[in-house]
Amino acid sequence: MCCNASGTEKAKAVFIGKSQNPHALKHIPKSSLPVNYYWNKTAYMQVSIWNDWLKLFDARLRLQNRHIILLYDGASTHILHENTILSNIRLHKLPPNTTAHLQPCDAGIIRSFKAHYRKLFLQNRIKAFDNNQETGQPITEIT
Repeated sequence: MCCNASGTEKAKAVFIGKSQNPHALKHIPKSSLPVNYYWNKTAYMQVSIWNDWLKLFDARLRLQNRHIILLYDGASTHILHENTILSNIRLHKLPPNTTAHLQPCDAGIIRSFKAHYRKLFLQNRIKAFDNNQETGQPITEIT
């Protein structure tokens, strides 16, 4: 997740799944999702994903004729490839042990987002199960 310090501007979130073509997204183009979808076997951030996302974000800023300083933490995946050129983003790595104090997304926003997502997911599955118990209809897939 990425946003400005006040939270008034938010970049499209990055979602990393384990499947290149998940069943739930079978007939949905990934470009139409409200997130940037990436995948790998572990569903973890990777250097290649970080660099691809930076290029997309930089291109968006270039179209808007905006220049920013992007504060980022010292995660081992936050490494810029040599051939990655950013014209509208200036990267600034935060000092160790300061991320939670200086970076809004690390101050509980990401955890809160994930908790809210899991809550909605579980509510959906419980509702589908209850409907199955009451009507005998099969449990629908999540769309």
